[in-house]
Amino acid sequence: MTQDELDRLRKKLLLLEEEISDYLAKSEESAAAVEPDKGLGRLSRMEAMQDQQMVLELRRRKKRQKLEVANALSRIEKGAYGICSFCGKGIAFDRLDAFPEVQTCVACA
Repeated sequence: MTQDELDRLRKKLLLLEEEISDYLAKSEESAAAVEPDKGLGRLSRMEAMQDQQMVLELRRRKKRQKLEVANALSRIEKGAYGICSFCGKGIAFDRLDAFPEVQTCVACA
C-alpha cells in the first residue's frame, strides 16, 4: 500500500469517527427511557418504547464501530494497518477502501 493510499484511508477513518461521534451525541435524547407519565395512549407508548430500543441497538453498533475505527487508527500508527489479524496476509485495498476499519482479509472474514 502506498503512502497516498494510507493517508486517504486515515482521512476516511477520521471522518467516520467524527460522523459516529456526531450521531451518538444527536441520538442520546432519543435513547432516553420513555417516561410513564407522558400523555400517550397504550399503543403510542409501545411504539415509543420500540423506537427507543431500535435507537439503543443502533447506538450500541455505532459505539462498537467507533472502537473498531480507533483500533484501525492505532494500527496505522503502529504500522500494522492493512494486515489480516488472523492469517497475517495483506488486506486488499478495495476492501479497506469500502470498510477502512476492517481487521481481516476476505478469506478470513
